[in-house]
Amino acid sequence: MSINTQLNISEISGYPGLDLLVSEVNKLVSLPDIYYRLESAIESPSSAVDDFAKHLGSDPDLCARLLSLANSAFYSFPAKIETIDRAVSTIGLRQIRELVLVTTVLKMFTGIPVKAVNMSSFWEHSVAVGVFAKSIAQYAGLPQSERYYIAGLLHDIGRLVLYIKLPDLMNDLLAQCKSDQQFLYVMEQQQLTYTHAEVGGRLLERWKVPQSIYEPVQYHHRPAEALEFVHMASAIQIADAWVNKHQVGSSGEKLMPAINLEAARLLGIQEYELEEIWMLALDDIKSVVRQFVSH
Repeated sequence: MSINTQLNISEISGYPGLDLLVSEVNKLVSLPDIYYRLESAIESPSSAVDDFAKHLGSDPDLCARLLSLANSAFYSFPAKIETIDRAVSTIGLRQIRELVLVTTVLKMFTGIPVKAVNMSSFWEHSVAVGVFAKSIAQYAGLPQSERYYIAGLLHDIGRLVLYIKLPDLMNDLLAQCKSDQQFLYVMEQQQLTYTHAEVGGRLLERWKVPQSIYEPVQYHHRPAEALEFVHMASAIQIADAWVNKHQVGSSGEKLMPAINLEAARLLGIQEYELEEIWMLALDDIKSVVRQFVSH
């Protein structure tokens, strides 16, 4: 079925098509100018640390959030990072940019009008998925494992969009998936012809974030369909299923998705090894969750 056909069916059913929904959200919420100034500075070979610190220093609230996250257990630096200059030089420019993305999203999506959703629980789930996806990547010996954290953390951002834009529908689906024992993302597909994963991926792409973030988000329920970042999408699928199994927070899903065995095979991980990875990651998950949801 073509995208245009899917959009028409969705609109006929009374709900906006995927492109229209994302376009409407993009008009309401978008990344701040500072994100794109950082992007330009990263691409400029003449930029210095002082340039980045100057850009970040224009937003004191953002600086406070960045420093708090930089000092969380996720990075485990031996000494406390007290200045933005130090954060930039220690963490690295691209990770600073990603932290700007995360802190901005955290601030944007508040006041969700869906009673069945607890935002602390939502972010607890998201953080756990991000940290565990990173741990899976490390265990599998994959390069740049820290990148898995950000994509995992944002994997359900599309569900926040659906909660904000279609609260009545999502309230109904949350109640129905509990009584009918169905997966929420499957019911999204049935009602809308797209899921929260596609909404999140498309919105992040519209915001011009790196493909290494938006593609795994878009395909975290169908990792084999990812084009370039199939390992990352696979790790997030497994982490999402495992975190749901252990009931660490919730983004609304009531059932426990199965581990995608093809994703595990691709990563070279046996299902029994996930318990070992989980136990190794658990302290970091708990610590980062405490740090993250306190903001």
